[in-house]
Amino acid sequence: MAATHYELNYEPAAEQMRVQLCIDTAAIQQEFRLHRGGAAHVEGLKREHGTIERSGEARWRAADWRAGECLSYVARIGLVADSRDRDIGSRIGDTLLVAPQQWLLRSGSDEDEAPRVSVNLPPGYRFSPPWPSSASGAAPAYRITPTPFAWSALVAVGRFHEVSMALPGGEVRLALLGTLTAAQRETLQQWIRRALTAAASGYGELPLAQTQVVLLPGRTPGRAVGFGQSLRGQGNAVHLWVDPAATPAQLDSDWTAVHEFAHWAHPYLGDDGAWLSEGLASYWQNVLRARGGLLTAQQAWQQLDAGFARGRRTAATDLGLTELSDVMHARRAYYAVYWAGAAYWLDVDVSLRRASGGVLSVDEALKRFHACCLLRKRAWDAAEFVAKLDALIGSEVFVSRYRAYAARRGFPPLDGLYQELGLQHETDGSLSLVDAPQAAVRDAIMGRR
Repeated sequence: MAATHYELNYEPAAEQMRVQLCIDTAAIQQEFRLHRGGAAHVEGLKREHGTIERSGEARWRAADWRAGECLSYVARIGLVADSRDRDIGSRIGDTLLVAPQQWLLRSGSDEDEAPRVSVNLPPGYRFSPPWPSSASGAAPAYRITPTPFAWSALVAVGRFHEVSMALPGGEVRLALLGTLTAAQRETLQQWIRRALTAAASGYGELPLAQTQVVLLPGRTPGRAVGFGQSLRGQGNAVHLWVDPAATPAQLDSDWTAVHEFAHWAHPYLGDDGAWLSEGLASYWQNVLRARGGLLTAQQAWQQLDAGFARGRRTAATDLGLTELSDVMHARRAYYAVYWAGAAYWLDVDVSLRRASGGVLSVDEALKRFHACCLLRKRAWDAAEFVAKLDALIGSEVFVSRYRAYAARRGFPPLDGLYQELGLQHETDGSLSLVDAPQAAVRDAIMGRR
């Protein structure tokens, strides 16, 4: 297998990255590529021996590649940052947030390896990628996680504050972009630590050993956190747009961070599996905040119930849930998909706990999946994923419920489940927790950890 390594040198005045890419193994022909449009962001492409030729819109090839040979070029990452697509690039003050697939050439020989990267920065500048860190020396060094080329990734380079947070199961590198006071940085850091601690209560630790979290300044009326997204390309990252002036109470009351961190517990399931992935995050955003002390159990059940009501009001009767997931963005069917999915995970969780006397649960199934399979960097088919969960805990409930929910049109009925758990609607619209056959299961789901 070819060993690929990069050296990156950032030049802030020109907003460009000088890149040297070396490959240890000889090849009759070496191929390189970027995402569509990436060719506009690189210039001065040259190799040590021979020539390199354009072979497509964003592809190049080099014949008779020698062992240890290097390729060098200039990446104009300032141009990437000026994209109007935030999945490709943006600016936050003098910090650039840019997709590496738009400027960091990947060779055809490094599909299954983790290329090494060293980064040289001027004093006062920082570099924050989703790539796991591989060294603790003066110059930052990383390994690029091999993931499908199309998966989104972003790196930050510029002047910003960065801190490392160690929690059970993993280390999180937190980048705080924009102009913040020391007090604001401290407030945001402590909030992220509380949200991560809640996320770790899923099964006792964070699912991933190294992750990137990026906070970007942004104000949305009535919201402490305006938007969040989980990225899986070349590593794992969560990006959150946060009001820098938000108070600790306002931040803790927002669900977005825990929702995005919950996505770390499952693999990428594609568009038709969005109801499973977003359903788990929507279910756990309330469960984990209750376990972490950010909500009371009463508040968590109330918020789950409110989510189910939103899903019920917007449910589609012309498509099954898997079909609706596949066109979720086009039809803007987010509530219907997310909360029907959350109902699936609640239904499965209660069924497992009831049948096993509390030994088995969604938590336990995902913990076992983490141990065997989570770090396999590929997409999973939704049916394959639930079948694996059943196999890991010796049940049939994940698959049987999956088949029923995937084909269902309209929102799944929850009245029977509510009666079992003792979730009772009052005349004023509130939700009460009353005595019921499975009240112990209800309390165990939201219990502090």
